[in-house]
Amino acid sequence: MKNISLFFLAAFTAWAVSVVNWDLATRKIPNSSIKTGLKLLGAGLAAVGMCTWLGYSGRGADYLTYAFYPLFGLHLAWSALAGVILWYAEVWPAGDAKFYILVSAALPLVNPQLRNFPGFLFLTLLINIFVAASLWAVGTYVASGFYSASPSDFFAEIWRDLKKRLSDLNAGGRGAPAAAAYVLNLGFLFLLQQVLSMEARGLVSRFFSRADILFFFVFILWDKIGDVFRDRRWVYVSTVCYLLYFFLGFFLFRERLWLMLGGAAHNVLRFSLLLFFGRFMLEFLMERKDMRYLSAAEVEPGMVLSAKAARMLKSNPAMDGLFDDCFRDGITEEQAAALKGWLGKLDVADPKVETVAGRPFALWIFAGGVLSLLLNRNLAGLLK
Repeated sequence: MKNISLFFLAAFTAWAVSVVNWDLATRKIPNSSIKTGLKLLGAGLAAVGMCTWLGYSGRGADYLTYAFYPLFGLHLAWSALAGVILWYAEVWPAGDAKFYILVSAALPLVNPQLRNFPGFLFLTLLINIFVAASLWAVGTYVASGFYSASPSDFFAEIWRDLKKRLSDLNAGGRGAPAAAAYVLNLGFLFLLQQVLSMEARGLVSRFFSRADILFFFVFILWDKIGDVFRDRRWVYVSTVCYLLYFFLGFFLFRERLWLMLGGAAHNVLRFSLLLFFGRFMLEFLMERKDMRYLSAAEVEPGMVLSAKAARMLKSNPAMDGLFDDCFRDGITEEQAAALKGWLGKLDVADPKVETVAGRPFALWIFAGGVLSLLLNRNLAGLLK
């Protein structure tokens, strides 16, 4: 079994390095490479399965039991769901999402004893990917400021841009009423998580006991669902649910009533900081380095809009919902034509749209897989 794992690791690493090189050169991951990875993963799983069969037949001493395969299926399902969500949430293009699924699926074939397998290994990999990429991106960007001709001007400009970004977020959220609605609605979500983790039994309890899983889904899908937490209608629903919680809690779990409410408030604070620094500010800094401004004549299908431009076009009534889905694979021909027409009608001199150069993220997905194997834990745990 150990020899099979080592051989699979060598073959999968060679394939992954070829994908990374292709992505660095073209900023695309072709479907042909994904198909090769699928075949390699299938061959590895078949070899491990053959080793299991030989073991149960009495012809091998080192093998995985049949119990491994349902666990592997669960891990694969979580990985596939995470990959689809990252694509749907417009974080990764489809090629990166597929590559992530394959790398995640390969990890337990290399080491079936990895921590958090099968339920949360996919999350360990994601944390390693994004923490490593973020540290590198911010570190190199700040370092470039020190090596610039005028470091003081460089950092002063960043500070001005950050303050403007904060001002835009506040204006977009419509001030204090929206902030209050956000706290109330998001607070009830985490309160529900606390209640289910303590009162539910079995699979439901195990799932909701992990607040980080809820953090992941809400954080990644924020651009799709964030407005719900600022919606006044949901404030009324949350208020009714809070009243119901206090009424039932007084009779059913009085000793834990305030404990769960305090846990929910703590999670709201943690998630708010994660959302602000990990999404809004980090996204702003990472995109700032790759920002491009294109005129109407330069707009073409396949270009990637900046997060700011995507949000602006989604909220633009003139687009009639055409940019509600603006995936990282690049804009479609229909979207490009609409954007050209809209820029041409603006009553300003030489209007431009913010775009970003495609970021070759396969390198960081592969690096996250390597870190997961070497550390057998996530980087966030090491940074505590």
